Amino acid sequence: MTLPARPPVPALAVMAVIAVLPFGGAVSIVLSVAFLAMALPAAIALWFLVTDQRPVPASLLLLGLGLGVVTSLVAAAGGVNPGEAVIRVVIACIALGYAVGIAMAHRPGFEHGGLDLLVVMGGCVGAYALSGAGALQAAAGGWVVDGRLTGPFSQPNELGIFCAGLLPVAVTCLVTARSRARTVVLAVATSSIVLAWVLSMSRGAWIGGCVALVAIAIAVPRTRRLLRRAGAAAVATCVLALVLPTGVPLLGILGTRLRSMGNTGANEYDARPLIWGEAWRQISDHPWFGVGPDGYRVAATDSVSTVSAYGADHAHDLYLTVLVERGVIGMTAGIVVLAGCLVAGRRHLLAQAAAARVDDQESAVLSARSLAVLAGLLAIAVHGVFDMPLWNPIVYVFTWTLLGMAIVAETVPLAGSARAAVPTVRTPQQEARTTP
Repeated sequence: MTLPARPPVPALAVMAVIAVLPFGGAVSIVLSVAFLAMALPAAIALWFLVTDQRPVPASLLLLGLGLGVVTSLVAAAGGVNPGEAVIRVVIACIALGYAVGIAMAHRPGFEHGGLDLLVVMGGCVGAYALSGAGALQAAAGGWVVDGRLTGPFSQPNELGIFCAGLLPVAVTCLVTARSRARTVVLAVATSSIVLAWVLSMSRGAWIGGCVALVAIAIAVPRTRRLLRRAGAAAVATCVLALVLPTGVPLLGILGTRLRSMGNTGANEYDARPLIWGEAWRQISDHPWFGVGPDGYRVAATDSVSTVSAYGADHAHDLYLTVLVERGVIGMTAGIVVLAGCLVAGRRHLLAQAAAARVDDQESAVLSARSLAVLAGLLAIAVHGVFDMPLWNPIVYVFTWTLLGMAIVAETVPLAGSARAAVPTVRTPQQEARTTP
């Protein structure tokens, strides 16, 4: 018999990272548990590369991520805070190795087990957040809400972006579950994620999650029935919340929060316009490679800064933060990442249509779940217009998990393609252990 050419160790290492996500914010030694967990798949990927057991995936998305890490290193060396930036660069290198590890770990069927586990762990995070729910109180026309859910995160927007990124993945996993037992477990987890997403009261997460759900409804027809019903219930709830008095528990707070989205001048304490203006000042002073990772807060203490009294850690916008920390060169790397996601999305839209014509259910599920991963990244990208909560360890590892799975989506052989029949590759040690 022939020993398997692709052992399950890389996949188990990736699933171990996903399993510790709910506890990833805890600090162990120097780095958080989530960051340390990423190092194991990264080390396995490095070992495979050094021993020539696996090639680097030919991925445009991976190229963009790699260029982003290189740009971070250059920006850190010439930035305003090189000492603190070192840790950020080290974590980024581990994350890049982790993404490569996910690509190397993929095996037929992993798109089921890996994503299902991710949804279940997300459900655990949502349930933990819901267990701490308390009384909500709105102020400043809904711009400020006390008592919002946080769960294992440091602030509600981090919980919101985590749940928003999971929503399209959870819905797609639910409608493509392989068994009734999995359907029940995934339904419970999805319900927990949805409730935590809503009660985080994060407007950016609401917008990002809704955009992602619309995208997945367009891209994956089998999700439309569920999303149509959920959407009708959500619209009815929002209309009721908007017409009820603000003093009504929960629904009144929800209505006040929804109305605040159209009243941008209600919060006199909102410093984001000043924070964004300071970001543009720093970009103007350091246009090509930026001020370096974690450099915004240091540069913001300059005597000419208008936000020195606020102690802002970042630009409160994903894209401004990239420009501030890595400059135009770093943003160019981000555009390459976007191009890789578009390539992956296009190939799976075409593959899903082809699978529907020949009734190939397995290929259809692979493409549906791949598109769900890309929709999750879309939710994070949309939320990034309003805030920058990605440096929370759980959110950071979750985002890189989706990026690694997106690399798989871009490179996985599809049914009917020339790459679908990949010959088994065996090492000399495996060849010696092969029996007649």
